[in-house]
Amino acid sequence: MSNFLSMPQYPNRIKWFACCCLLALFITPAFAQKTKVAELEIKLKQNPPDTSRLKLYSQLAKAYGSVDPVKKLYYTRQFKALAVKLHDENAIVDADLQMGNYYFVQGKFDSTLMVVQQGYARAVKNKYQLGIAKSLSNMGFTYDRLDQTKDAIRCYLDALNVLKKLDNKKLLNQLYINIGSIYFDLRQYKVAESYFNQSLISYRALKDTAGIGYGLFTVGGCYMALNEHAKALDYLTQSLTIRQKLNDVNGVALVKKDLGKVYTHLKQYDKALGYLDSAINTARNLGDKYEECAILLDLSDAYIGLKEYNKAQESAMLCLNISKTIGSKTGDAEALERLTEVYKAKGDIKNAFKYQSQYLESIAVAENAKALKELNMVEFGRVKTENEELNKNNVLISSKNNDYLARLNRYSSALVIIVVILVFVTLLVLVLLKRNREKQAANKQLLLQKEEIATINKELELLNEEIKAQIELTNSQNIELERMNDIKNKFFSIVSHDLRSPIATLQSLLVIYREGDISNDELSMLLLKLEDTIVNTGTFLDNLLEWSKSQMEGIVINATNFDVSECVAENIKLYDSKINLKKLNVVNRATAPIIVYADRNMINVAVRNILSNAIKFCNSNDEIVMSAERKDDRVLITIQDTGPGINETEQQKLFNLEHSLSSSGTHGEKGSHLGLILCRDMIIQNNGKIWFETQPGKGTTFYIEIPAGE
Repeated sequence: MSNFLSMPQYPNRIKWFACCCLLALFITPAFAQKTKVAELEIKLKQNPPDTSRLKLYSQLAKAYGSVDPVKKLYYTRQFKALAVKLHDENAIVDADLQMGNYYFVQGKFDSTLMVVQQGYARAVKNKYQLGIAKSLSNMGFTYDRLDQTKDAIRCYLDALNVLKKLDNKKLLNQLYINIGSIYFDLRQYKVAESYFNQSLISYRALKDTAGIGYGLFTVGGCYMALNEHAKALDYLTQSLTIRQKLNDVNGVALVKKDLGKVYTHLKQYDKALGYLDSAINTARNLGDKYEECAILLDLSDAYIGLKEYNKAQESAMLCLNISKTIGSKTGDAEALERLTEVYKAKGDIKNAFKYQSQYLESIAVAENAKALKELNMVEFGRVKTENEELNKNNVLISSKNNDYLARLNRYSSALVIIVVILVFVTLLVLVLLKRNREKQAANKQLLLQKEEIATINKELELLNEEIKAQIELTNSQNIELERMNDIKNKFFSIVSHDLRSPIATLQSLLVIYREGDISNDELSMLLLKLEDTIVNTGTFLDNLLEWSKSQMEGIVINATNFDVSECVAENIKLYDSKINLKKLNVVNRATAPIIVYADRNMINVAVRNILSNAIKFCNSNDEIVMSAERKDDRVLITIQDTGPGINETEQQKLFNLEHSLSSSGTHGEKGSHLGLILCRDMIIQNNGKIWFETQPGKGTTFYIEIPAGE
C-alpha cells in the first residue's frame, strides 16, 4: 500500500487548453455584441427584401453564438430556410456551418460532423472555395475534440492549402492557431508559441481587434504552460480588457479560466476562485459542457490548494459525470486523477486506490509511461557518464592551462609587442573593410539602378506590344463591324423588298376585285393568286421571325426522338394546293418510319423551306422526289427536283445573306434566301449537315443529314 501512495502522478494532458483555444475559431468570423444584436433586430423588423433578410439572419446567428444558443439555433434555421428558398447554394453551406457550431457548443460532436460534412460536400459540388476551407477547419477542430489528432491534422492541412490560394489572411491566422494548439497538446510549447505569435503579429497588422484579443489569449496560455507567470498574466490581462470591450461573453470566460489557472499556480487561490466561478457560470449559461468540465477541473485544483477537499471532490465528480455524458476520454482521465489526489489527501486509501486504478485503465498508457521512465533513466545514466568524462577532461585542460600561463608570463614582453602589432593590423583591416564596403554599396546602388532601368525598358516594351495588340484588335473589330453593317443593310433590303412586293400585289388584286370588272373565271384565278401570295408571304414572315429570334436570343434546341417520315408527309400535304396548281409530280419515298433525334420544329422548318423552293422554281410537269434513309447512326433526308438547277455564280453564295436579294419562281413567286440561311443554322445546331448538288437545266438535290434516334 505504501508503494501505491508514493506513486508519482501521471502528467496532466493539455487537451483541455488546446480545445479552449480553438473554440473561438469554430464561431466564424465575428464576435457577438449585444449592441450589434439590437441593431440587427431593428433592421429585421423593418421587413427588408429577401436578399437583405438573408444577410441579417446570418449576422444574427453569428452574433448570438456566444450570447444565447437558443436564439442562435432559431436564426440559423431561418437563415437556411430562406437560403433554400432563394436557391443560394453558398448561403446554404454557411447555414450548415452555423448549425454545426450550435451542435458543437452543445457537445453533440457526431451531429456536428454530420452537418459540417454535409456543408463540405455541397461546397465542393458548387466550387465554393471559402466554404470548403471553413468546413475543413471545422471538421479538423471537431476531430481534435474527439482526440482524433491524425484526422484533425489532415483537415487542417487541406484547409491551409485552400486558404493560401484564396490569400485569406484572417482565416490563415486561425489555422495557424489550430496547428499551434496541436503542438501545445504535444507539449512543444516553444513551437506552439511561434505559431501563436505569428498569428498575433498578423492580427495586429490587420488591425483586427477581436483577433488581437484572441492572439494575446493563446500566447498567454503558452507562457502559463512554460511557468512564466508574469508574462502569462500580462498577456491574459490585455486579452481580457479587449474581450470585455467587445462584450465577447465566451471569450471573457476563456480568459478568466486561464487567469484562474495562473493564480492557482501562484497559490493565490482566492483570486483563482473568483475568476473560475465567473467562467463556469458563463459556460453553463452557454450550455458548453466541454468547457464546464474543464473549469471544474481547475476549480478542483484550487480547492485542493486550499485543502477544501470536499469541494474539490464535488467539482471532480461533476466533471467526471459530464465527461462520461459527452464521451470525453481526456475528461475522464483528468477527473479520475483529481479524485485520486483528493482521496490521498483525505487519507481514504481505499477510494484513492479505486480511482487511481480507473485512472490508469482510462489512459491505457501505463506501460508506455513505465517504458518512458526506464528510457529516461537510461538517458540519465548516459548523460551522467558523459558528464564524468567531461570533468576528467576539464581537469586535464586546467593543468595544461596552468602550464600555458607560466609560459605566457615568461614571454609577456613578446606578447605585448604582438598585441600592439595585432591592434595595428586590426585597425588597418577595419579601414580597408570600411572602404571596401563603401565601394560595394556604390556598386550595389549602380546595379540596382541598372536593374530598374532594365525593368522600365521591359515594361515600356510590354506596353508598346499591348498598344499594338489593341490597335490590331480595334482594326479587326472595325472590319467586322463594317461587314455586319453591310449584312444589316442587305437584311433590311430583303425585308423592305419582299414585304412591299406581296403587299402591292395584294393591293392590286383587291382594287381589281372592288371595281368588279372581272368574270367568275378571272375571279377564281385572282383568288388562287391571292392565296399563293398570302402563303408565300406567311412563309417568308415565319422564316424572318425564326431567323431574327435566332440572331437575338440564340437558337434553343429541344431535341426529341420523332419519325421524320411524318414530317415529310405533313409538308407535302401543306403545299398540296400549290403542287396541284403547278401540275407537279411529287413522289414521297419516305413512307417507312425513320426515327431521328433532333428538334422536330426546326427539322420541319428546314424541310418545308427546301420543299417550298423546289415547288417555286419547278416548271409544270416537273418531278420532286423526297426520301429518307438511315445509315448507321445518321439519317439522310433527300429532296430532289427536275427544275432549272442553280447556276455557278449563285451556288457560291446560296447560304450567304450577301447573296442577291430575291428571285422569282416559274409562276412569278417571290422568294428570298433567308429561308436557306435559317435552314443551315438550324441543321448545324442539331449536329447535322446540309448541302446540295445541282446541274443547270437538269435539277437540284438538297441533302440533310442529322443524328438517328432510338
